[in-house]
Amino acid sequence: MSKGDSFEREMCRTISLWWTDGERDDVFWRNRTRVTSNTPNAERQLGDLSTVHTEGVPFVEVFNTEFKIGYSKTKKGKKHKIIPWDLLDIIDGKGKVFQEFWEQTHLDALASKRIPLLIFKRDYHSPVVAIYSKDIQRMEDISGLCTAFPFLSVTLIDYDKIELHNFVEFFAWLDPQTVKLLAVKKKMPLKIVSRTKDDPDN
Repeated sequence: MSKGDSFEREMCRTISLWWTDGERDDVFWRNRTRVTSNTPNAERQLGDLSTVHTEGVPFVEVFNTEFKIGYSKTKKGKKHKIIPWDLLDIIDGKGKVFQEFWEQTHLDALASKRIPLLIFKRDYHSPVVAIYSKDIQRMEDISGLCTAFPFLSVTLIDYDKIELHNFVEFFAWLDPQTVKLLAVKKKMPLKIVSRTKDDPDN
């Protein structure tokens, strides 16, 4: 089993336990659907995390979740090694690993009309959550001020501000009920207010 597979399994179990208040570790699992243009409801098959139980549906309706640890160099089609990378590569390095991670997460979330959620881990480091600041603010309206401190703000060309939080601290703050409420709001039809001739703004 590769490091990437092991990381995805670990994260799925951890998020399952968080979602069920420690009762189950099998609500979420790795998404292994190969999406093509002919895949039914292809936009719903995007992302690395899927649910294998109806209990987890609200989470996957709200978030497009990607799990990343790094790229592997290949030699004649075979994996060679994990490339060390750092966020500062965005500024002073040739590698744009994080930027490429976020681009995929953003585009898949855009196609599936969900919130992009990137969970990544570098070798010998703790997992990190990357999410748009504007989406954090939406959750704060429900859960209260985010208490996952300290955090970093990253601005990439063509993207809104992104916040990077420690995985454990972020999920300690985020309440599953908040996610479920966001899922409900997502399904609510837009209210159209019609104006009458007596409306002073008409």
